[in-house]
Amino acid sequence: MFFLRVLSFFAGSFVAFAAPFYLLTERQGSAPGGVAMIALALLAVLVFGLSYFYFALLGHQLARNPAMRRWGACLIVLQMGAGAWLLHASTEPHTLIAVAPLLCFSVLLFFTFVWPGNSGSSHRPMRRREG
Repeated sequence: MFFLRVLSFFAGSFVAFAAPFYLLTERQGSAPGGVAMIALALLAVLVFGLSYFYFALLGHQLARNPAMRRWGACLIVLQMGAGAWLLHASTEPHTLIAVAPLLCFSVLLFFTFVWPGNSGSSHRPMRRREG
């Protein structure tokens, strides 16, 4: 789990620093609606990066807290939607190369941190007190 949290931190760092330079082209600013496309891409990049940092920083608490697990599931759903939009809206082939591994890593994070839920109690319950 610690290894996945470290990988999640690196994935969030990649998204925050490399994705804007990798996904946006010079033509998008001058095209009609280009500013809106850049704003939506920035929002998608923020959702991607923040969800990875969420799992990197709070992944150890997700197993014990159902509210945090639900929040993590919501972030993954938003991340999948943003990634699907990026794949659909972009005509560049390098977008697929950049986004597809991140989406696969998101699915791995979901199945590792969110899906298992509470593991059953590993100890027997206490006996009732006598007397």
